[in-house]
Amino acid sequence: MRLWSFLLLAPALAAQTGEVTTTEQTPLFQSSVTLVRVPVVVRDRQGHTVGTLHKEDFQLADRGKPQYISQFAVEGAAPPAGESRPVPPEPLAPAGNTEASPARAAPTRFVSFVFDDAHLKREDLMGARNAALKHVEHGIPPQERIALLTLSGRLSLEFTGDAARFRDALMKVEPVPPRVHFPPASFYMADLWMNRDNGDRNSQILKAQIAVTADCLHLLPDSAGAADIAQSTLRAVANEGRGDALYAFRVLNNTVRLMAAAAGDRVMILVSPGMYLPIELQKELGESIDRATRLGVVINTLDARGVFSLDPSAEVPGCRLTTPETQLQIARYQRDEITSQGIILGDLAYGTGGAALARNDLGADFTRLAGPPEFVYYLGFYPTNLKADEKYHEIKVTLAAAKGFSLQARKGYWAPSHEEDAAAASAREIAEAVFSHEELRDLPLDIHTEFFKASAGNTSLTVTAHLDIRHLPLRKQDDRSRDDITLVCALFDSNGNYLKATQKTVELRLKDESLERRLARGVTVASDFDVQSGPYVIRIVVRDSQGRQMGASNSSVEIP
Repeated sequence: MRLWSFLLLAPALAAQTGEVTTTEQTPLFQSSVTLVRVPVVVRDRQGHTVGTLHKEDFQLADRGKPQYISQFAVEGAAPPAGESRPVPPEPLAPAGNTEASPARAAPTRFVSFVFDDAHLKREDLMGARNAALKHVEHGIPPQERIALLTLSGRLSLEFTGDAARFRDALMKVEPVPPRVHFPPASFYMADLWMNRDNGDRNSQILKAQIAVTADCLHLLPDSAGAADIAQSTLRAVANEGRGDALYAFRVLNNTVRLMAAAAGDRVMILVSPGMYLPIELQKELGESIDRATRLGVVINTLDARGVFSLDPSAEVPGCRLTTPETQLQIARYQRDEITSQGIILGDLAYGTGGAALARNDLGADFTRLAGPPEFVYYLGFYPTNLKADEKYHEIKVTLAAAKGFSLQARKGYWAPSHEEDAAAASAREIAEAVFSHEELRDLPLDIHTEFFKASAGNTSLTVTAHLDIRHLPLRKQDDRSRDDITLVCALFDSNGNYLKATQKTVELRLKDESLERRLARGVTVASDFDVQSGPYVIRIVVRDSQGRQMGASNSSVEIP
C-alpha cells in the first residue's frame, strides 16, 4: 500500500505571538504505508451506477473476518439522498499594484492514454490507435488535459490541451518488435519452471518444452541436446520476460505518480492485451492499485483484441507438434497464460473503481473510458491485527440487505513490510488532500491573494488563509488550551501540474481569559511565492494534530 506523503524538513521561520506560534517547513514527497482503501461501484439491474447508498449499507471482510469501515466517501455526479456537498466558493479577485486579468478556468479532468506497445500485436495496436485518433478528432474540451505514454517507455507526451500535439505523438506509437527464440517458449511456462518450486509441474513443463524442441529441430525427444536446448531457452525467456514485466510496471507506477500531481478527476486508460506477472512481481500490481486508489486515480483498461474465443488447439510458430500429449500440454499452458493476462486488466480496473472493457467497438469504448464512473464509493478500513508480513489478503464487499444490485470492488491487497507511525499517517493524509480537488469544511477557511511586481518578469504572490478554529478539539494542559494545526499551501499551473508548496505549523497555546476572543478571531496564515506571468491554481489544506478536523479549499489567480 504505497502512496505519496509529506516529510517535514528543515524548520525555517518562526513567528512568536505568545499564544500562537507559526513555524514554516518545506514539504517533500516520499513513500509510506496506510489504511486499505477499497473502491466500490454498485449497479442496478439495468447496469446503471447507484449513488444513494450509505456506510451502513456495506459490509467488508478481510480474509473472511468482518472489518469496521472507518472511512466512507462517495464521489460522483450527485450526492446520495439526504446529503449535500459543499459548493466551492468563487475565487477571490487578486489584489495588488497591477490590475489583474480575468482568471482562466482551471482544468478539472486529466486523462492519460497508456498504450502497451510491448505486448499488443500490430493489427490490434493500430486499431486502437485509430480509435483514439477519432476520439480526439473534434478537439479536447477546455476543462480537460490529456497525456500519452507507452509501457515500453519509448514515447511520452505530458498533459496538454493541444489536440494537434496529441495526434502527432499518437501517430508515432508502434509495437515493439518481439524477441524471437527458436525453438519458441512462452514466458508463462518459463517462469513457472524457473522461479517456482512446483515439483511435478516443473517436470511436466520441461518435458513439454523438450518435446517442442525436438519437433522444431527434428531431434530425438530423449536426446541430451534437446534437453539442454530446452532448459537454455526456458531460462532466457524467463529472464527476459521478468525484466520486461518489471519495466512495464515501473512505467505504470510513474504514470500514477504523474497523475497524482493533477488536481481534478484523474483517469488512466490502459490499452493492453494484459500480461503475465511472476508471483513476486504481483506485489508491483498491488502497489500500483494502492497508489492509484489513495491518490484518486481511476484506471480503466481496454483489451484492444476485443471479444475473442480461445483456440482449443495448440500452435507453436514454425513447428508442427507430432504427439497428441504435447499438443494437449501446450494448449493447456497457452489457455492458462491468456487467462492470467486478462486477470491483470480486471484487477487494475476493479481495484481503482474503473471499468475493464473487451469489446469490438473501440471508438465507443474510448469515449466511455475517458470519464470517471458516475458514482464510486470508497470504503477505508484499518485491518484488524494486520501483520507486516507482505502476504496477500483477499477482500470481500457485500451489501447488508439484498437490493438486486451488483458490486464491482477491489479483490485484495498486500500487507505492508513495516508499520506506519502517527507522524507518517498525518503526513500522508495531508498529501492525499493536497492532490485531491474536494472541498473539506471541518475547518472552514477563506483564501485571499495579492501580488506585486518584484522585477521585470518576476512577481511576488502572497496567499493568505483565514481559518475558523471555533470547532477545534482543543485539549487542556496546565493553564492552556492546546492544539497544533498544519497548513499546506500548494501551487499548480494552468494544466494542473504541481509546482511548489509551503507548509506551516500553527501552535495554539490559548489562555483561559482570552480563549473566547482568540477562537472568535480565528487564525490567519500567509504564504509567499515567486512566480512568473500566467494563471495558477491554489490549493490549501489544513489539519489539526489529532486528525479529527481537516479543511481544504481552492482558489485561482492570474498574474499579468
